[in-house]
Amino acid sequence: MKIISHLGPKNTYTGQATRMLAERIEEETELVDLASLEAVARSVALHEADMGVMAYYNYLEGLVQECLDLIYENDLKITGMQRLPIVLSLGAHSENHSTAEVYSHPKALAQCSGWLWDHYRDSKQIPTTSTAAAAQRVAEAKSGLAIASSEALKKYGLDLVGEDIGNKRYGRTNFTDFYLVARENGCAFDKTREYLTMVAITPHVDRPGLLAEILQQTAYHNLNNVKIHSRPALDDVAIEGLEPQMFYLEVVGHRNNDDMRRCIDSLRYKMKPEGRDIEVVRVLGSYERP
Repeated sequence: MKIISHLGPKNTYTGQATRMLAERIEEETELVDLASLEAVARSVALHEADMGVMAYYNYLEGLVQECLDLIYENDLKITGMQRLPIVLSLGAHSENHSTAEVYSHPKALAQCSGWLWDHYRDSKQIPTTSTAAAAQRVAEAKSGLAIASSEALKKYGLDLVGEDIGNKRYGRTNFTDFYLVARENGCAFDKTREYLTMVAITPHVDRPGLLAEILQQTAYHNLNNVKIHSRPALDDVAIEGLEPQMFYLEVVGHRNNDDMRRCIDSLRYKMKPEGRDIEVVRVLGSYERP
């Protein structure tokens, strides 16, 4: 039996994504909900779970930085992805439709900022660990409003005050991408399918045009960059007078594709200082493109 951990409680979009990813695994699975993304990552790293599911990217709000950092710091591998449309609603207890406080996950509050401004601009917004936790809190306290999926609100017996209240961008439905992570690579290469690969690059050198060099290498090896994120380096990098940066690149292709392998080798050669055997490029995993 495979144990899969995910951010709880159960009635969240993460829980739904976890169930969908579990259906692809050709073994019996047990789903375990935990209190935080860090707990999910550590449960896998410490062999308490075989796999974990974490939100990685939202169409409206962008990158979930903590997700990639936890994968990197715990030396995990991304082996799958699930994309879910996100449709958020507002619920209240039938005995008390107080509007003084609105509860939800910080990302959900941000994704509904326009609707909240139009309808409840004077309400205090209070973050919770998940959307389902917000629904549970309002149900138990019999006060306030909760933003969650309609299913979660109904499960906790709340009245629907507003439906599909998320911000709209160019008429596109909001979505979140979720990663399935494990301790080892698990996505085999099939030439008939399309893949994405997440690569972490921590240059131990600095020169003008360094980022352009990285992007030129992917272009030279006929690889398309889907996303690029930068952040202060997580590793100890000694570059005098500068704040060292690292880059996450999501690239179309599988880690075992010949072009990808050649590109990774080239980046490793160019990004590390001469005469020092330092890890500067790490492949965080390959997964089927949604």
